Amino acid sequence: EMSAFTMDAQGGFCNRVSSLRDFNMSFYGHLWYPIDQMVFAGVGVGYEELDNVGYVPVSGSLWVRLPIGRTVLPVATGDFGYMFGKDSQVFWRAGAGLDIKNGDRTSIIVSSGYQFLNHSGYGYWYLQAGILIEM
Repeated sequence: EMSAFTMDAQGGFCNRVSSLRDFNMSFYGHLWYPIDQMVFAGVGVGYEELDNVGYVPVSGSLWVRLPIGRTVLPVATGDFGYMFGKDSQVFWRAGAGLDIKNGDRTSIIVSSGYQFLNHSGYGYWYLQAGILIEM
């Protein structure tokens, strides 16, 4: 049977693509509704500190597991939303990663991708790891 909701929590860093030596912390979590076992739609919220400015990103999100493998499944992710903070702005992110099954209801997740801030025009590369819990 399918779970009613799924959630994840991830932490990592988000660096400006033009300057990969400046590490910015990034924390993100989602509440997911499973459309089926491979596709989840949800909302995301987090905290990022980009170039010494704190933001709270809030987004609509999509998570797609690719049916390749049993224990380790590749995933594609997307977020589109708004960064609240001193320099509030629209943002989007697109990424890929691995969903590593850790039992019936939990997975270790590792993801990486590209994040773009509309107002500032800066692109960022992110790398995160965390846990996915299917309730």
